[in-house]
Amino acid sequence: MFVRYPEKKLTIIGCGIISALEAYFAWQSAKACGEQIRISMYDKNQDISETTVSHLVPSLTPDEILAVVPRGDELLEKLGFLFSEPGGIRVDDVNGVMNDQALDFIEQVRQSGSDEEGHLARTQNLLALGKKSMELWQKIYADGDDELKQIMEESNFNPCKELENDELALHRGYRIDLIYNVINAKQKAQRMQQDYEALGYQHCQLLSPEEVMVLDPFLIDFCLSHSAKDPETNKLIWQDDAVALYRPGGCLDTKTFLPKFYEYLRKQMGTYINADGKIKDCFRLKFNKHVTGVIYDEQSNHPRIHGLRLFDKTKINKHEYKESDYVFCPGESVGTLEKLGFNEPARAGFAGASLMLEIPLTIEKIEQYSQFNHCMEVHQTGVVLAWQARLKENKIVIGVAGTKAFYGDQKPNENQAFAKDRNLLQLNMINDVLPEFISLALQRDTKGQTLDEADLTSLENNGIAIRWAGVRSVAYDNVPTLGSVYPIDKEEVIENARCTTHAGSGGVSFAPAVVEVSRGDDQSEIAKTALHFGNSLR
Repeated sequence: MFVRYPEKKLTIIGCGIISALEAYFAWQSAKACGEQIRISMYDKNQDISETTVSHLVPSLTPDEILAVVPRGDELLEKLGFLFSEPGGIRVDDVNGVMNDQALDFIEQVRQSGSDEEGHLARTQNLLALGKKSMELWQKIYADGDDELKQIMEESNFNPCKELENDELALHRGYRIDLIYNVINAKQKAQRMQQDYEALGYQHCQLLSPEEVMVLDPFLIDFCLSHSAKDPETNKLIWQDDAVALYRPGGCLDTKTFLPKFYEYLRKQMGTYINADGKIKDCFRLKFNKHVTGVIYDEQSNHPRIHGLRLFDKTKINKHEYKESDYVFCPGESVGTLEKLGFNEPARAGFAGASLMLEIPLTIEKIEQYSQFNHCMEVHQTGVVLAWQARLKENKIVIGVAGTKAFYGDQKPNENQAFAKDRNLLQLNMINDVLPEFISLALQRDTKGQTLDEADLTSLENNGIAIRWAGVRSVAYDNVPTLGSVYPIDKEEVIENARCTTHAGSGGVSFAPAVVEVSRGDDQSEIAKTALHFGNSLR
């Protein structure tokens, strides 16, 4: 019987965006060498719609990853205030949040925060890594075949990159971010501008209300509500607590992207013939597979993984591959590395809430809003919403996500106080910025109104609003955990395994760069420093 297994196999635990790019980069590497690779992915969820990234509307920005863990004693200060208070992150209605693991995380944050030089070095490395990741997202698109390009375009891919000329425009690498109800809003925007200019983005600038309205006419209501006529120039100027910033930034609709991308990998990677003569896909995505442990090769003189323990069985390769590697990308699952028997830095989960609105349109409205599409971040005190809004499948789809609360190793849900409160806040922020669409959804004029829980419930009951709450697993120093993994209490590296995890809110923005670094493809000083800071033994 003819058997033609690929010589290489990669097993990935997790199926989020980082896992997807792990698979993509592995396939691209094998293809460049004229080789075939088999990739199997295991995920505990029932299907892809249950993954965290399927409920988010991610920004693509070079600093996305820095927005989760408050530094040093600031964490304790923020834990002193309820999540619904400005800057607060405490929850009072969830048991088990402040367990020993959470207290260890808090202590490690305090110690790390006292190291000024180390903090600055980590921050600069993350920013450099973030810019590299923006370049890699653009490269994935530019190097992709027509099918991959189409998938990314259908997934609302907008790059974050420097403009090719001095003309202010949207969807070409820059976008408009709105800041309002913030004391000293202009100073906040200017600090952001300085950070982006330091990274080499030279077209960042504050915009007047008139400039915003020209670039994005759908923001006219917001501009008029937060500005006034200057008596000397007769032009609109922002109120003291509002401003708009033209800054580098893009987005990706991961709910659309992931399933299409995985199907693309399945088709492109081809098939092989197994020992039973059956034709099998080289790429397989396996759901409802909760990995609970690893099986070591007892014949090896050094730690080497030979298989996985699942909740209902064990999984060991039936075929002897020339190379068989494992990469762990548990994403939101707090403490997974330790549960699998690996060393893991102090970590905790920060809950986030998302709100998705799908507003049906009449035929006339579909034509009216045919060009509606924008992405941004919207800032208030203690709140930063990643934001996408566009016409999609004859509906206005508005997705927002942001605001965090400390959840330790507990799993949040949409019926807890945190999610309910934040979803209502998000709805009101959408109404502040795009009241015409909320008016359509609620079938009344909502401009200038404060919406209440009954409005949110009405939108849910009518199938317009989809609420969700999930958690991001983050290491104490905000640095992703990358590269080698080690058995607990040992410093001997596992020969055929590594991890790419703890990317927090930067999971989508940083995915290409952290995968490159974790794989060892990037040998730059930035990558070497990232591996040093991100070592799981830290």
